[in-house]
Amino acid sequence: MATGGPDPLKDALTLQARVKGLQALLELQLWQIEVLNKRLYSSESGGVAARRLLALKRSEKEAAFKVPKSVNDP
Repeated sequence: MATGGPDPLKDALTLQARVKGLQALLELQLWQIEVLNKRLYSSESGGVAARRLLALKRSEKEAAFKVPKSVNDP
């Protein structure tokens, strides 16, 4: 079979390889998220400190975005 057009089998194999690669990346990211969650929500002192630091950073961000009231505002 001598054709110069698209090869559906080759395209399917390429797509399959890309899907497998994306699945591997998703599995890696899932593992990373699990590790980070274990560290962040650990009952050990490091986990407690991480939660406190995260809460402090969040409160600082919220405080930075509040618009102060002027003297004449109700």
